[in-house]
Amino acid sequence: MAKLHLMNKLGRIYLTWTRKLQRELVPHDISLKQQFVLKQLKKKSFLYPFQIAEMLYCDRPTATVIIKNLEKKGWVKRERDPENARQYRISITEDGLIKLESLYGACGPKDMDRFDPLKCLSSEEREQLEQLIMKVFKNMDY
Repeated sequence: MAKLHLMNKLGRIYLTWTRKLQRELVPHDISLKQQFVLKQLKKKSFLYPFQIAEMLYCDRPTATVIIKNLEKKGWVKRERDPENARQYRISITEDGLIKLESLYGACGPKDMDRFDPLKCLSSEEREQLEQLIMKVFKNMDY
């Protein structure tokens, strides 16, 4: 195997991890991103599409597609913002809450542990890796 740049290796680890988690969600007809949006909406009364795009690290059109798919399934609703008619507020519906509750055990914290790519590291190694990643992360914030 050709020698990969460190960032490529980190990317492959992340993508492999998320693919495993996504496979667990296939029978539930929901994506990881959709699940993440529902979890965030459960914590707040509403979010704006631009906030959802920022949380998902995607562009606004991609977030709009995710929101529309959630809306088609009846898991979120879109309402005009009474303070700014050009904006929409996205909120979770009762069906969305029910869907989210049905996922516990399918792709929740226990699954994150089960598919944890870092489980091969000791607690000291995890702490060291965390510190190094935070150092790189801070360097990215220009």
